[in-house]
This record gives sequence, structure tokens and C-alpha cells, in this order.
Amino acid sequence: MRNAAITLFGLGLAVAAAEAIIVWQVHVDPRQLAAFLFSLALLLTAFVGFSHSALVKSLRQMAVHSTALAAGMPFLLLVPYLIYSFGTGVFSVQALAKLAIYVTVPTLLVLPDRHYRAERVGWRDFVAMLALAVPVSAGWLDGIWTWPEDLYFFRPIFSVCVGAYAFLVLRNLDGVGYRLIFRKGDLVDGLANFVGFALVGIPLGLALGFLHFRPHGVSLGSLGFQLFAVYLTIAVPEEFLFRGILQNFLVRSLRSQRREIYGLVIASVIFGAAHLHHAPVPNWRYAILATLAGMFYGNAFRIRQRISAPALTHALVDTVWHFWF
Repeated sequence: MRNAAITLFGLGLAVAAAEAIIVWQVHVDPRQLAAFLFSLALLLTAFVGFSHSALVKSLRQMAVHSTALAAGMPFLLLVPYLIYSFGTGVFSVQALAKLAIYVTVPTLLVLPDRHYRAERVGWRDFVAMLALAVPVSAGWLDGIWTWPEDLYFFRPIFSVCVGAYAFLVLRNLDGVGYRLIFRKGDLVDGLANFVGFALVGIPLGLALGFLHFRPHGVSLGSLGFQLFAVYLTIAVPEEFLFRGILQNFLVRSLRSQRREIYGLVIASVIFGAAHLHHAPVPNWRYAILATLAGMFYGNAFRIRQRISAPALTHALVDTVWHFWF
């Protein structure tokens, strides 16, 4: 809890500093900017907070002892939207309803199992995973955070918070490895699996006609920003779902001595299939490359048992793709 409080305080200082700099440089309504930054700070606090086991343990204790608290606590995640929408003047009943439904479905699906430690995956777990992934990929959560324009990055961060509450707090799933800070081993294995994928994936992508070498001008600053943005809004959310929850659950559920490999392969194939909806539909080239990439992401997770390692591999792959292919 102390770490969570320190994180909140640090984010609050960062918000204040950011607002002061932006107001000084750009003419913008300070009230709208304050609402935007404060809501983002609250959401990021939850995003980071779920990576602290002490906070997850405290929330779980409350959820186990009270059904009302267990069902009601995730709706606190709507507070950042309310602050954002009323402060910027973009409040929408429809948008609030979308977020409320998005919170409700996975929560109610896993709520009956909150008294037990997750040992094997069940049908409600699979449906809850779909309820987390499909609305984001299908664009059902578009048009909610719309000031100063329709902002994408709120959606995956919000999704991780809902998923973390459902599977870490209620479902009590061990081994998710939801960590955002790198250890030395995460960097080593993340980089090693990136190199491994690049050696196989780039030639395959070129042979399939999916990749085309088109290098863009890149600066160290743009490279660093792209890597950070992809890590936070794409790599961490997808690795949390496909490796931390799905692959982890499959390994626990399979009754085979090779369950770690089978779980990795199955999760990778599902990850690849999740890319078929990209144009031109069905995008089988993308699905093949994504399945192969998932093998290396899954391997980084298998070795480190932490989200940060495969998320680094994932972020490096997407960043190289963005700038050079």
C-alpha cells in the first residue's frame, strides 16, 4: 500500500508539472487540461498499482469478504472517465454505459470463483478473456475519450485495469507476472527473443510479401518515444492477456509433461488468429507472422514468468516494423 501511495503522489507531481509546462507553451483551457491530466494520472495509478502484490492482496481480501465490494470496486475505474468527460465537456451517457458494461461482463463472469485459487481454466475464464479483448480490437470503445480528439491510449490502459481486477483480484490467478519494471534478465531475454524472431520473421515476412523494406528517417528521440508508446499501449496489454492470462492458464490446465510447450504453442496460434481481422480480411500473412512472433513472446514469458520480458520483445518488433518495414 505504501508503494501505491508513493506512486500516486509521484503521478500527481508529474501531472502538475506537465500542466504547468503545457499551459505556459500552448493556449489551452486550464480546466480542460487539468481534467485530462488528472484522469490520466488516476488511470495510470491503477495501471501501475495492480503490479504491486500488496495492493492486489488487500483488494482480494476485501473482495472475498464482501460480495457487494467484490462486484462494486471495479466501478471505481469509471471515476477517471467522469472527471475527464465533465472537465472537458464531452460527457456522454452512451460512453459511460459502454464502459460500465465493459467492466460488468468480465467481473460477473469470474465473480463466482473468487473464493478459490485458480488452478484450471474454465469456460467463464475464456468468455471473460474475450470480453476484455474483442471490444478493444473491434473498436467498440471508440468515441469515449474524445478531447482534444479521439484518444486511443486510454482504451488499452483501461482494459488492463479491468482485466487485472478480474483475474488478479477476483480469480486469484498466480503466475501472471504483471510487472512493468525491468530486471536485468528481462532485458537479456527480451532482446534475445527479439533477435531470434528477427532472424526468422523478417525473411519469412519478405518471402510472404507481408513485409517490404521501407526505411524512414528516424531520430533517437522518435525511436525512444515510439518504443515507449508501443510498450505501454500495445505490448503490455496484449502480453498481459495472451501470455500472463491465456498461456499461463493453459499451462496450468494441460495434463502433459510438455504442457509448457503446448500452452505456448496454443496461445501463439490464438494470438495469430486474433490478427486475421486486419485488412485484407482474412489477413493470413499477418496471422502467420503474428503466430511466429507469439512463439518468441511466449518463450520470453516462459523463461522469465514476467510480462515485462515478452512486452519488451513485442515493443521492439513493432517499433522496427514501424520505422523500417
